[in-house]
Amino acid sequence: MKKRILLQHSRVSPAGQPQSPRTGDHCPATGWWAALNGEEKPQFITEGSIMPSVGGSPAAWKLAVCHPQRAQAPRHDFPPKGFALDAI
Repeated sequence: MKKRILLQHSRVSPAGQPQSPRTGDHCPATGWWAALNGEEKPQFITEGSIMPSVGGSPAAWKLAVCHPQRAQAPRHDFPPKGFALDAI
C-alpha cells in the first residue's frame, strides 16, 4: 500500500484561487468529494489518497462536505474510578 503524504503545496490559478484536484492528484482534505461533471454521487476520500477517475475518465473534483479530523475524548473511564493495582 502506498504511504499517504500530507499536502506539501497546492496548485493556484493565475487569479490566485486554488484549483480543484484532478484524477491522479493527492486529495488535499478529508471529506465528501463530487466530480465537477456531476455524473457521479459524491465519494468519501481521505487526505493524501489519490483522486479517482469517473467512469474510467479523468475528472476534476470539488469538495462537497469537509470532515476535519478531530481528537475525540474516550467514552469510558479506563481504568475504572476507584481501581487500584495495589488491591489485587
